[in-house]
Amino acid sequence: MSQTLALIIAVVAAAPLWAAQDGSATGKNLGNVVGGDFKKAHAVIEKRCTVCHSDKRIDAALSSGKDMATIQQEMERRGAKLNANEREVLGIYWKQNPLKH
Repeated sequence: MSQTLALIIAVVAAAPLWAAQDGSATGKNLGNVVGGDFKKAHAVIEKRCTVCHSDKRIDAALSSGKDMATIQQEMERRGAKLNANEREVLGIYWKQNPLKH
């Protein structure tokens, strides 16, 4: 196999991983997620969740298939403050995130 073909295969295989790390993944029927992307969800996570822990911890939970809605409820029980719009945005994000199995 030529080096060029091997490089093309490697890039094509890695593209989904890069998209998942980009933070700009898109989804459908996103309610209050403006523009059909997840930027608003990332803003909520940055504002409300990373006060106590890193976004890497959230990504790890998503990647391992944990029930993020249940985790979110527990975090709110522990004191995380989310308004109705933020809950809607995160609820959609948890369901459609590309890191999810």
